[in-house]
Amino acid sequence: MNKPKFNVKSIIALTAICLIVTALLAVTNHFTSPVIAETREKKVEDSLRAVIPDMYSMREVKPLPDGTPASVKKVYVINGEIYAVVLATTSAYSSGDMGITVGLSGEGEILGIKLTSYFESKDFGRETYPQQYVGLDAAGAEAVDVFAGVTYSSKAFKAALQDAFTVVKLLEGGEAN
Repeated sequence: MNKPKFNVKSIIALTAICLIVTALLAVTNHFTSPVIAETREKKVEDSLRAVIPDMYSMREVKPLPDGTPASVKKVYVINGEIYAVVLATTSAYSSGDMGITVGLSGEGEILGIKLTSYFESKDFGRETYPQQYVGLDAAGAEAVDVFAGVTYSSKAFKAALQDAFTVVKLLEGGEAN
């Protein structure tokens, strides 16, 4: 049986190639990561402006209170009195997270809502369905009918909205249901 021969030149060449590629990736990441972060922040700010058009100040709530539902990704205080909740949820047949930004008054009324990402093949009216919830409180939002044909998505949407009400209640000093 022949023993394999180790060629030192091959090992050194492959190691050098790996180091060069790693260095190039690190340099690329160094220059692109700030741009990516800025783009993400701009997208969040645009969604906040969509639900609270007269926004003149925003402050992110950190840390989120104990008992905050998992679908709640970020909470902002807008203009010192309005809450904007950024949510991400998924349904049984989803190929990605459904992103929702909702503006809520301290009393728990939906002031504005925007579906920021939706990956289902069948649309439930990304512009019209969410608008049915504007002006409603938690009980009113629960009473909105799910959308036929995309029942799982509309149920996930409603559940995420209830999570937004929960986190605002926690921030206002109440207890989660």
